[in-house]
Amino acid sequence: MTRAAADIGMPKSTASKLLSQLEAHLGTKLLQRSTRAFALTAEGSEYYKRAGSLLANLHDIDADLRQRGSGLSGRIRIDLHSAMANTLLIPVLGQFRDRYPYIQEVVGISDRPVSLIGEGVDCVVRLGRMSDTSLIARTIYEDRLITCASPAYLEGHPPATDPRQLLEGHELVGYFSAATGEVKPMVFEKDGEHVQIGAAHVMANDSTGHVNMILNGLGVGQTFASTVKPHLASGALVRVLDDWTNGSEPISVLYPPAKRLNARVRAFIDWLVEHLEGGRR
Repeated sequence: MTRAAADIGMPKSTASKLLSQLEAHLGTKLLQRSTRAFALTAEGSEYYKRAGSLLANLHDIDADLRQRGSGLSGRIRIDLHSAMANTLLIPVLGQFRDRYPYIQEVVGISDRPVSLIGEGVDCVVRLGRMSDTSLIARTIYEDRLITCASPAYLEGHPPATDPRQLLEGHELVGYFSAATGEVKPMVFEKDGEHVQIGAAHVMANDSTGHVNMILNGLGVGQTFASTVKPHLASGALVRVLDDWTNGSEPISVLYPPAKRLNARVRAFIDWLVEHLEGGRR
């Protein structure tokens, strides 16, 4: 209740009173309260979903009418993987601001999967094959996995010509899912041979933290080429076992199915695709 009141700019006591008045008006409880937690009732969940959809439509109507005379305006909520946000989006976001100064961008930066409907997110950019078939996915490009390390780390460790040599005399930097805790193995392919290494000496569940561990000499790691492109260009990272391929996964922008996207979200997605496509070059 404290956070909800802060979001809408009113005292907590006023928000609680308004909620009680709404429940009295509807003749049903929307929230189950205890000393430790709040939880939606079945009626509260239904009311939230249906009313939320109506309010979103009303917001879009308001924005569409306003922007006819003053250009695109309103709020968009985007969510991206941490490394992609910091490496690919934020450095060029000012260009979108210059083009659409009346659009407010609210950027969620996390490797944690989000609920687009439940959290009011307009679109997300994600790496990998999508399991949620209820969303519309627009694939931007295929991003390659690469194996890399810092020059300082490589100076103190023996060169490797085979991925299995990484298991002896090397430190490995791994990544695990923020949602499930599942460790993502390092993968290598060459001449029909497939090698997977799931061991790691240090791991992160945030892609920016994962890249920073590699940059700071904690070991050899595997990540996506577009998110370390500046570090490879500057020499801060060096590719390892480059004659072994590591596979690729799609980068996609996803959004909920609807009869139509509002104009500002459609403009952002078109701009995003235009700029993220540059990450593969």
